[in-house]
Amino acid sequence: MDIFIKITLLISYIGIIYYSIWVAILVCGSIKESHIKVNNLKIPKDIKLFILMPMLNEAGVVNSTLSQFLKNTAKLSQVQLGVIDDGSIDGTGKLIQEFITSHHCSNKIHLIRRISPNAQTGKGDALNYGLNFIRKHFDYNMNHVIVGVLDADAIMHQNDFQKVLIEFAENPELALLQIKVRMTQTNNWLQKMQDVEFATLNDWIQRIRNHIHNAAASGNGQFIRMTAIKNNPKPWGNALLEDFEFSTKFLLSGKKTLYSSDIIVYQEAVNKISPFIRQRSRWVQGGLDCIGKYIKEILMSHELNFWAKFEMVFFMLLPSITLFVGLSNLFALIFSLFHFKIFIYLFIFLIGINLLLAFYMGSKYCEDPTKVRFVTVLDCVGMVIYNIILFPAILIAFYRKFTGKHKWIKTSHGQDKSNIAKS
Repeated sequence: MDIFIKITLLISYIGIIYYSIWVAILVCGSIKESHIKVNNLKIPKDIKLFILMPMLNEAGVVNSTLSQFLKNTAKLSQVQLGVIDDGSIDGTGKLIQEFITSHHCSNKIHLIRRISPNAQTGKGDALNYGLNFIRKHFDYNMNHVIVGVLDADAIMHQNDFQKVLIEFAENPELALLQIKVRMTQTNNWLQKMQDVEFATLNDWIQRIRNHIHNAAASGNGQFIRMTAIKNNPKPWGNALLEDFEFSTKFLLSGKKTLYSSDIIVYQEAVNKISPFIRQRSRWVQGGLDCIGKYIKEILMSHELNFWAKFEMVFFMLLPSITLFVGLSNLFALIFSLFHFKIFIYLFIFLIGINLLLAFYMGSKYCEDPTKVRFVTVLDCVGMVIYNIILFPAILIAFYRKFTGKHKWIKTSHGQDKSNIAKS
């Protein structure tokens, strides 16, 4: 029993050290990057941007999403949208067609239908079907076409579309661009925490990846140069974490990827605990699926540098590390309650480092350190609770992985978007 306690405490202490180092690295990754100045750069007219947007039973967001797209691309003739109705049974396809007809925008928005039994076979299949639609129906010079992937609830502003075009025009070697994700709504604490997470922690991680040359796609807001996938009829797979798998294939083949914190896509935040845990469990399980498929290829790759390999393997193993350290911390906490001095030291250290991180996150989230709001910092302190909520998601993901369960209920959309942040 004494050996078990010592091992548990050792793992817990190592976990605290690892967490402290991780926080320090993330803070380093928050260094401000240069901005893309749209007004000072001319967008080449020959570049086309074709957005693919899969929709499965998204009747609640069809009108709002398509209206926002028309409004924000009205002055950008080179931007088009292909909405993929993936065999919806709630009238999504009909609503899309009615919108196109009533707004006379058939040259701007295109309905791409997938019909059962060939529909609902995964997001990757839907995107591959949309890509084939572009290749068949548009007489474009594919050397000048960019394909974007946006979720059904995604909103981008005009300047952000322009910045995507400029980024590819100014960087001819760029194969994949991932942009920053923010939330459209922060009406409750859970939604606010998701916005803080994406605006700070996720952003910092991706900035670090830029420095070590392994920026990864993260679902919503990824853009691909068509020539980078010209010889691949089905570039997207159907892994639960298809975005990470997609960008991993790019990196293993030596293609250039980049993350931009200056270009933003807005999406809905999950507003209840249960669907939030389900969503994150799906993401974690997707990461676990990628370990067996890609860890050997990553380690043996001649295209990736040491730090890129280290980060990608660490990312895939992070759920396992978190589970192991988290359970050790729980046992250590229980033990420490009966050894008051140890408990106090652990408690003070953990609270101290989390308060410092919360203040820093709050200042970065407010974007102006001189105008930091106390309530924002208080919200960021709640990130401790937020991380505790995430732990059951890891347990569920491991359970589903080891019991062979892979089918998930998708996250539903349909919240009010009337007060989306303006850029």
